[in-house]
Amino acid sequence: MHEHGHDHGHEHHHDHASGAAPMEELVAMLRYMVGHNDAHIRELAELAGQLDTAGEHGQYEQVMRAVEEYRQANARLQGVLEKLE
Repeated sequence: MHEHGHDHGHEHHHDHASGAAPMEELVAMLRYMVGHNDAHIRELAELAGQLDTAGEHGQYEQVMRAVEEYRQANARLQGVLEKLE
């Protein structure tokens, strides 16, 4: 089985000693999360395609439903981000 691991490339710091305003930090984190979610959406869609190729059509459909829900949730987050920027 293929294992997938990745580094999130950031640490979650909750101190505000960096000088950035709390809202700026929130917007930056939200921007990061929207992009990060996009990467996961693509990975899940690829996984779904592999399931379909393997003949697991029912499981392909389930993963693609999850992909669509993930896209909708990420679009909602993007809308929040746009209003904050």
